[in-house]
Amino acid sequence: MKKILLFIILALVTMTCSNIQAQASLVSTGSHRSEQNKIYKAEAKQIKQLFKVHEQFANKHDLTGLKTLYSDNYINSDGFNKELYFKSVEDTWEQCKDLTYGSKILSLEINGNNASVSMEENAVGTVYDKYDSLSVTGEIHAKSTSIYHLVKLNGKWLISGETMLSDESALLYGDARYMNIELVAPAQVSSGETYTVTVTADADENTVIVGSIEHDPVVYPSGIPNGPLRTMPKTHILERFIKANTNNINEYAVTSLAISKAVANKINGTKVYMAGIACLMKRINVVPKNNFAKLEDKK
Repeated sequence: MKKILLFIILALVTMTCSNIQAQASLVSTGSHRSEQNKIYKAEAKQIKQLFKVHEQFANKHDLTGLKTLYSDNYINSDGFNKELYFKSVEDTWEQCKDLTYGSKILSLEINGNNASVSMEENAVGTVYDKYDSLSVTGEIHAKSTSIYHLVKLNGKWLISGETMLSDESALLYGDARYMNIELVAPAQVSSGETYTVTVTADADENTVIVGSIEHDPVVYPSGIPNGPLRTMPKTHILERFIKANTNNINEYAVTSLAISKAVANKINGTKVYMAGIACLMKRINVVPKNNFAKLEDKK
């Protein structure tokens, strides 16, 4: 009996100790999680502030201020380092002096001293040009989604890279500003793959559109696409098969459209005049060929 009683007492003591340890563990774990949440929120707040300042510098076209938010070893998915990237930004601001930006954080992940921020960005602006000695004004509309990669150095978050997921823009002159023009192309293709690019324009029967479809690799300085001009059929749909580059470079599908309209005149008959110009671009991420990935034949 004494042995049984002793066994029961020992069991009760063991259970009590285990329960105390479990409660202590729960308290410890809960305390740890609470502390981690506080740290995460503080880091997330700093990152959100970084992109708030980023947008402010961009809208002021403050190149010097914007550079302070990027690490020296910055590299993006097009292979542009910090120097090259900011040179392209400077060129863009020279061409469009009133370019205005807006951005929205879609998601944010923090892993130690590294972070990834998914962003949606848009930009609008105007371009002033001349056509046959006449001053013309063009509108720029751009929209992109990307993942910014961040690193924390000396207690400060900096942008260390960017992976561009999608990017499309349009430069519209004259009546093109009021037309529904759509450029359709795949978001991703394999190196050397043939893909289809389609352009559609919402135009009436009195509108004649001549255009071209080309692809332009993402390099610096960028080239000027010069594809063959074709007249859009009455359906106002233009299509072309394009072979992606094999140089492991991302590219843009590009279309340029010249829009003419015919107006009936009782005195001079039908008069045709240039009504507008449109240039649209859409990013295509080109996946390089991996010669080291292959399916072995088990036979």
